Amino acid sequence: MLKAPVLAATLLAVVATALAPSASATNSRETKVGEKGQRVTVMQTENLDPQGQRVVVRGRKFDPRVGVYVALCVVPPRGQAPTPCGGGVDMQGATGSSAWISSNPPPYARSLVQPFNKKRGFRTAITVSSQIGDVDCREVQCAITVRADHLRSRDRSHDVIIPVTFE
Repeated sequence: MLKAPVLAATLLAVVATALAPSASATNSRETKVGEKGQRVTVMQTENLDPQGQRVVVRGRKFDPRVGVYVALCVVPPRGQAPTPCGGGVDMQGATGSSAWISSNPPPYARSLVQPFNKKRGFRTAITVSSQIGDVDCREVQCAITVRADHLRSRDRSHDVIIPVTFE
């Protein structure tokens, strides 16, 4: 029979192990810096749930005059726009699978956007799954992408692409 101090230490070790976050959840945060010095951090990039998972995305040092989209997209060839993307055009802002960050949106979009904060940044969460239409992100490389919104859709200088994987 175990003595009380040994039993307590054993129980403490078991509880600590059970409550500790998995290595994939804590070690898969990734930050990338864009062409204009903008920084994007995705809080989890590996072993995402293919059925759907909320992912927190933070951005800093953005030009608040340029709106951006945040979404899960197929990784594009260099210099091309990320597409297809999850969420598509969400004119009601209801799907949660993409976000539009803009401090100067067109009048029709004022209720759809999240403005940049005072430090030219944002924090948003999007829901992603391994499927983007007919594309399976377990077979094709996908990424959390930040890109200029449709008002500057050809401008690739605002792109930041952070690859993700699904279980």
